[in-house]
Order: sequence, then C-alpha cells, then structure tokens
Amino acid sequence: MAHVLVTGGCGFIGAWILRRLLDDGHRATVWDLEKVTRRWEMVLSPAEIERVAFQAVRIDDAEAVKQELAKLAPDAVIHLAGLQVPTCRANPLLGARVNVLGTLAIFEAALALPKRPGLAFASSAAVYGSDADYDHGIVNDRSQPLPGTHYGAFKLCNELNAKVCWQDQKFPSVGLRPMTVYGPGRDVGMTSSPTLALAAAVLGQKFEIPFRGPTTYTFVSEVADFFVAGALDPKPGAPAYTVGGDILDVPAFLATAAEELPKVKDLVTVTGGDLPITGNLDGEDLRRAYPQVRRVALRDGIRRTLEVFTRLAKEGKLSA
Repeated sequence: MAHVLVTGGCGFIGAWILRRLLDDGHRATVWDLEKVTRRWEMVLSPAEIERVAFQAVRIDDAEAVKQELAKLAPDAVIHLAGLQVPTCRANPLLGARVNVLGTLAIFEAALALPKRPGLAFASSAAVYGSDADYDHGIVNDRSQPLPGTHYGAFKLCNELNAKVCWQDQKFPSVGLRPMTVYGPGRDVGMTSSPTLALAAAVLGQKFEIPFRGPTTYTFVSEVADFFVAGALDPKPGAPAYTVGGDILDVPAFLATAAEELPKVKDLVTVTGGDLPITGNLDGEDLRRAYPQVRRVALRDGIRRTLEVFTRLAKEGKLSA
C-alpha cells in the first residue's frame, strides 16, 4: 500500500480523499495550516481520524516544503492547498504566492527526491472563460483556456509549469479541472451555494443561491477518486483533465433535490445570472484515462448529501 501526502487535506475534497485512501488501505499524511477536523468528522470515524498523520506546513515556504517532503518521502502527493476565487480577487499577490509559488514549491521538492512520487494537483475549470466565449458549446480538454479571474490564471500557470517539468525532467503529473463540486463538507468558494442550500433546507432555513445558469455538477466522492487515481497513476505528458458531470441550471438542480426533500421548493430561491466560468464541461478524456472511477449520478449524490446532513442535524452539528 502507498503512503500519500495530501496538502490542504483539512478541506472539503481532502476529507473525501482521506476516506478513499483509508478504505483502500493506504497511509495518509495531511499538510495544512492547522488541524481542523470538522469536515473529516462528516465522513470518517474517530478511529479513522486517528490514523491520519498531520503536519502544519505552509506551502509558500519553499524551504520548509523541501525539507519536510524529504523527510516523508511519500509514494504520491495530492496537492489541493490553495486560495479560492474571492481571496485571489481581493489580494492577487497573496493568491499568486500561495497558488503559484506554493505549487512550484511542491513540484521542486518532489523533483529533488531520490524516488519521485506520483503527483496529482488541483487545477480548476476557472481556466476557462464564460459560456459565451465558447458560443455556448461543450468545452473539453482541447478547448482554449480563457481565464477571466486571477484564480483561473494562477491555475493555468500551474498547468503550464507542470508541462515544463515533464518537458525538461520527464516528471509526470495530473491536473484536474473540476467545476461545481458538491457534497458534505462543501462550505467555501464561488460554487458552494448549491450544497449550502441543501444544508439550509434540512435545517428548515431559507437560502438564496446567487446564480441561475448552467454548471457542471460532480459529487465529491467521484472527484476524490479521480485525485487518488491520478496520484497513484500519473500520465506521461502532464495532462490537465476537465472533470465532467451533470450539466444543468440551478432550478433543475433544485427540482432534483426537491424529489428527495420536498421542502427545498419552499425554502431555496435563486437570483442572478450565469457564472463567469463555462458550465458545459465534457470530462470524457478523464474517464478514458481512469475508467475505474465510478460515476455518481446527480440524484444519487444529492441523496447521499441529504443523508449526511440529516444525521448531522440530529446531532446538532449542521450549519448552513
């Protein structure tokens, strides 16, 4: 079994990656700024949480990253740590330091190891522009990136740096470009509101989703499985794969949710227009690369989310 380092592992996707790693018998170490386990507690038992090693490491501290990675010498690295769209918009210099220089620090530290680990890193569908930029057609890995945010530009820079690492040193890696990832634990970021709306409905609270247009929904366990598969089996050429899923607008998402929880219709409202990032994403290249990853249909993902939220609400641990 493998020893896998997960940077930013206290976050939403990180918690589900830990779930997959432990289920498959792997050993996990998490790097983050501080040990925050509330998302882990949604999907892991106390005994499983005890099995996860933790280190407080700043990824924008290149020397610390190099030293600590040399000590760990993991078999694989899943790099999630970074700052989201709102922070990058408010403070582009900080965003660049963490998202770009931090990612370069991970790559450089991995390249310095005697046995290079597999590496999967979080890019984003934010490397693409709006639907209008693509004539409202389907966007895939052969579409031209047209980022409209600092965050998207930083993620595209990371993809290009990964390709240079392959070109110059034949270091393989996999970047993943998810869009609207939903499920238990999603509570920050531009596209977190559909998940937060489900939590609010379980609690009987009103909630307003601030966008209406189409986007690509992918359940978090599926995204986590792709990260694990990519880290353990990186592909030559350092590809960056678009993550697909169910393409529909917010009213259609809520209609599906209302089939599982009828009070969604009365409690959740929608305002605003389209997101600044295309929602029409085709992830078939990724599915061909990693066919073992199970597809989670929208209704199944919503049902699983509501089951966890209902349990947490009964325990007094759910917030929207």
